[in-house]
Amino acid sequence: MKTLKTCLVILIAFAIGCSKTENVAPPAPVAPTFGDFAIPSKEFGDPAFKITAPKSTSDGAITYTSSNTKVATVSGETITVKSSGASVITAHQAATKAFLADSVKTTFTVGLSSPTLTDFTIADKKIGDAVFTLVNPKSKSTGAFTFKTNNPAVATVSGNKVTIVGAGRASIVAVQAATVNFKTDSITANFTVTGLKPTLGALTLPAKKVGDPTFIITNPTSNSTGLFTYKSSNTAVAYVTGNMVTIKAAGTTIITAIQRATATYSADSTKATLTVTARPIAPNLYSFVLPDKRVGDAPFTITAPGSTSAGAFTYASSNTGVAAISGNIITIKAKGQTTITATQAANGNYTSGSITAVLTVEDRALTGTVTDVDGNVYKTITIGTQTWMIENLKVTHYNDGTAIPNVTEDNTWKGLTTGAYCNYKNDASIAATYGKLYNWYAVTNTKKLAPKGFHIPTDAEWTTLYNYLGGDREDGKKIQEQGTAHWSANTGATNSTLFTALPGGGRIFDSFQGVFASLTYDAYFWSTTANGASNAWYMDLYVKGYFERHDSPKYYGYSVRCIKD
Repeated sequence: MKTLKTCLVILIAFAIGCSKTENVAPPAPVAPTFGDFAIPSKEFGDPAFKITAPKSTSDGAITYTSSNTKVATVSGETITVKSSGASVITAHQAATKAFLADSVKTTFTVGLSSPTLTDFTIADKKIGDAVFTLVNPKSKSTGAFTFKTNNPAVATVSGNKVTIVGAGRASIVAVQAATVNFKTDSITANFTVTGLKPTLGALTLPAKKVGDPTFIITNPTSNSTGLFTYKSSNTAVAYVTGNMVTIKAAGTTIITAIQRATATYSADSTKATLTVTARPIAPNLYSFVLPDKRVGDAPFTITAPGSTSAGAFTYASSNTGVAAISGNIITIKAKGQTTITATQAANGNYTSGSITAVLTVEDRALTGTVTDVDGNVYKTITIGTQTWMIENLKVTHYNDGTAIPNVTEDNTWKGLTTGAYCNYKNDASIAATYGKLYNWYAVTNTKKLAPKGFHIPTDAEWTTLYNYLGGDREDGKKIQEQGTAHWSANTGATNSTLFTALPGGGRIFDSFQGVFASLTYDAYFWSTTANGASNAWYMDLYVKGYFERHDSPKYYGYSVRCIKD
């Protein structure tokens, strides 16, 4: 308890002591410290902008003043540019309790502005146009304009007046002087001055012939003094060097006289036609040779004769029955001779000319023989890609030696479904010339009717021959024997293939003709190709040269021709 009382007494005594006031003096204010103070330079015409306040250790308010209000004014912290020049901008900072009032300065510079020149153009002119006045370019500056030319030979300038003095290209430069606020600047306008059109007289050229000497062109008359040059549109006829013309060949060419521009006159030209005629020179034709040919040879190309001329050749045959010509291709038609004429067209310095050669066409060459099992020998011929017997078959045995039945009785023959042969009207003397007649069953017998190495043609193989002949029924004349020794009439057969078809007739059971019919009128040849169960295909060559495909019953008796395997 005593300790507590002692503490209270001490606390009360401290509180009374602390309540007494003491008089202490505050510290004196000091000058502030400023950081960098700078204002960027501007050009006349730049917009107003805000000042960036200088850094300071004081927080006193800052105001600004301009030493040259003609250059720049200050409102608050915004500077407005008035003119080019320089002004000192002062930043004033007010005093505070701790800092004295103070200021800092910087120089603000306003430079000259570009005047921005536009709209300065000059229209093209021509010789003789009047003096014209230049219109000042548009500009933000009020500086005075002066003008100068870069080509006084075309246009001269006095003040703002331009005088045309010659043809050509010129440039006028407009120069604007500097002012208080704007720099000097310039702008250029380009224009063209065309000369007067000269009055050109006619260009006269004499007619020439191939072989004439070089000649000089006489300049056309002109009121211009411009130099003349010349050119030829067809240098194969004549070419020009300077004003000298050299003749090359017959024909026409356009000679153009071109007069160059002068200070007063523009360029211009005039034309004339130079005609060069050929002197009558016959070409020298030589080496026109045609090889001998045979019937059935492939069409061939004519080798053109040699010639001193380059003219085109055309060809003609005096006997188109022996050989026909299309362009420069000769097609063999038949045995004989024909004169082939090569005609060369006129060209350049040469007249037309011709040369002839004789083409000889021989019969086809027989290619060999073939012998059947009975010893009969048959001649053969190659026609296109096929090799054929040129005689009707006479064999009476199959290749294995088996005899082929000779059936003479008509009803027995008609009822057969196996191989058989007969003679026309059962007369062996007729068969000796025209060959035997066979039914289709003999033709297709597996023991084989044809000589070894040969076979009876199919329908397709007959079609190959038909197409080789020309693909028309009247082309049968090319395989028909000529004359009337075996045919009842001669209607234009050529036998150009040497097939030598003989009209052996047939055993045909036709109620209109009888059983044996058409000897000397028709050559019937079997194919091995059936047309259904009862019939088969065969070829019929009629006396008029008609070669046709038909079908008939298999028991009919027809001639047989064999083709090489």
